[in-house]
Amino acid sequence: MRDLGLTEHEVALRAGTTPERVRELVELGILARGEGDGQFRTGDALRVQLVDELEAAGIPGERIAAAIADGALSLRYLDWFPDPPPRADHTYAEACDELRIPFSLLEKVFASFGLPRPQPSDRVRREDEEVLAALPVLLAGGLGEAEVLRASRVWGEGVRRVAQHQVHSFHELIEEPFRQQGMSDDEALSAAMSTVGVRMIPLVHRMMNWLYSRHFERYAIEHRVGHVESALESAGLHRRPAADPEACVFADLSGYTRLTDRLGDEVASEMALQLAELMQEVGDDHRGLAVKMLGDGVHFHFEDPSSAVLGSLDFVDKARERELPPAHVGVNAGPMTYTDGDYYGMTVIVAARIAAQAGPGEVLVGEAATASTKPEGVRFEEVGPLALKGVARPVTVFRAVRAAG
Repeated sequence: MRDLGLTEHEVALRAGTTPERVRELVELGILARGEGDGQFRTGDALRVQLVDELEAAGIPGERIAAAIADGALSLRYLDWFPDPPPRADHTYAEACDELRIPFSLLEKVFASFGLPRPQPSDRVRREDEEVLAALPVLLAGGLGEAEVLRASRVWGEGVRRVAQHQVHSFHELIEEPFRQQGMSDDEALSAAMSTVGVRMIPLVHRMMNWLYSRHFERYAIEHRVGHVESALESAGLHRRPAADPEACVFADLSGYTRLTDRLGDEVASEMALQLAELMQEVGDDHRGLAVKMLGDGVHFHFEDPSSAVLGSLDFVDKARERELPPAHVGVNAGPMTYTDGDYYGMTVIVAARIAAQAGPGEVLVGEAATASTKPEGVRFEEVGPLALKGVARPVTVFRAVRAAG
């Protein structure tokens, strides 16, 4: 266990409060000064924050102190969590003035990240200083406020989901075995943090950096290759083949809602896990990107219609092999707009509408996709023009089936 030997002033700065508040919690018995040096230990700033949050929720500090005195609550697990970062001497409002950016922009950026908006009089967290300093650089580089906020939303949503998943999974998978041994909730969290959490938290931080680097490397290579090909083509030294149209796929599990209602949430959770594994497997095998999960379904993007059709048939087959509810799929091809990690446009809308028309175990394909592809081992059976919701003209749709032999 770490022991930083924090002063009263340092605890107050890290907790975002005042030395008077720290002394108040000492008098209540929630905080204790170290013997001899009179200093505070790791976790005390978190104790201050936790008590403040509980009081805001209507639980007075006196009640928390009584639970600690009775032995019903220890809060020892806070000693294993990362300590809040130090605070600077200046406020967020002063930092914005110095950087010559409006405080309203900072509020919008934090909101886009999914973080609580700082108050103008709050002292700046040291870890926030680099982000604050980056804002004028981005604006000077030609990015407008709208582009900065769009990027903030994409980054914030991705990392927020990782953090939420980490805490939820830790509660369900790491703490629960200790509770089953008869430990109290307080004891279970302390045991889980001291045995696993103290190693897991820094590991996840390292994995986040590693994963970003690997993804960035992949997309940066594609970007550089595209630039070189364009340069060679302009010089008459290379001619790229005509690109196939992009393809969009929506795949859903038939009867998922009824099955969940009958068998319960635990079964639904297990099916969702299998669906996520299947989604990634199909994307990897057929050069597709799983854009997002949609409850009981998946939105895919494929580089070409052939991969989309073959991937869709595999999705249906593998869902059956894994004893998931029957899948039904809609495929379409054409121009799409990429924005903030998602794809938009009429091609996407039509693919979703086609999927809604497909029956269990069926892959329906729009005419635009069949016109530009002849995937090996697949034949198309015309279903006919279909009137699709929100689409002005009927769309000719085909059923994709495995060819005999």
